Amino acid sequence: MEIDFALHQMTALRYFMPLIIEANKRGIKSNFFVGSCGKYNSPHLYKDLLFEISKRCGVKLWNLEFGKKRKNFMFFVGKNGLKELDIKADNRTQKVVILTYMTDFTRNHEEGHNHLDMNKVDHMIYPSRYMAEYYGKNSDKNLYLGSPKYDIELDKEHICKKYNLKKSDKKVLVIFPRNRDVNKIDLNQIYRGMRKMGYKVLVKTRGKDPVEDRFKGDYYFTDNSWYPHTTMELIEVSDLVVNFSSTSIKECVMLKTPIVNFNIKPFELLLDFLYNYSYCEQVKIDFTFEDLQTAVKNLTENNHNLAFDYVIDNYLFKKENTSARILDYLELKQ
Repeated sequence: MEIDFALHQMTALRYFMPLIIEANKRGIKSNFFVGSCGKYNSPHLYKDLLFEISKRCGVKLWNLEFGKKRKNFMFFVGKNGLKELDIKADNRTQKVVILTYMTDFTRNHEEGHNHLDMNKVDHMIYPSRYMAEYYGKNSDKNLYLGSPKYDIELDKEHICKKYNLKKSDKKVLVIFPRNRDVNKIDLNQIYRGMRKMGYKVLVKTRGKDPVEDRFKGDYYFTDNSWYPHTTMELIEVSDLVVNFSSTSIKECVMLKTPIVNFNIKPFELLLDFLYNYSYCEQVKIDFTFEDLQTAVKNLTENNHNLAFDYVIDNYLFKKENTSARILDYLELKQ
């Protein structure tokens, strides 16, 4: 048995690598079919890293077009690579497995630019039944097996050393808003307030959303590491996360890191059901230092394990052994 992976964006590594590691344990060979998305996270910009993974994990590297007539299970993250590989609804040989990405799946079935033709898909793997049904994505092709990107050991001491952070410092991670929304919130007031409470301000953005020097905080990060992914590493070592209604709230919940949220997006809140628990403090946009201080006090002086566990059990999934569950299922389908 072999497994194929359509690597169209480096973002997919956080999903693919745990599956590859589990496959190696079972003596199953893996192949990357590498394309170019023309973005900051295009695999062709990271050839050295891919060669290193190939050597370390025994993954064979192929250009994407060589995946056209394969007969293995082929994994995609969302619909990335499906169009470029020219997967057909009929007369195809691949067994197409889609790993849903964040909340992109909420638009997957719509007509137009984001349309995903389910006739091209054998299995859609969702984190949970709840998430699929909440957004009306019911299908007999759905599998509710979790997300493999959480099959990873994150060691705080190692992460602090990797990014030159002091383990003893109190840390708040600011998941930087889209450039579109920056002017809707006083970021410097947030930074001043957190520093006044003794926190080091860590700022994380995506490569396509560079940050002005004045907003870079005490430590500044883009996508320094694709696997383990920088955002997950920083959430793990931070005491708090400041979020601006990004879907990173799911990662915060799975890693059990409390959240201060400012809702500044110009559209309906995604994953709204994750915000209604004690581990998340919603702070108004025109906040005062006292508002921020109260939110931080509520988050840091109380234990939120029961809330985290309840949400994980009822809305998300147990993060352990997702890759094993997925491969167990596929091996039964051989």
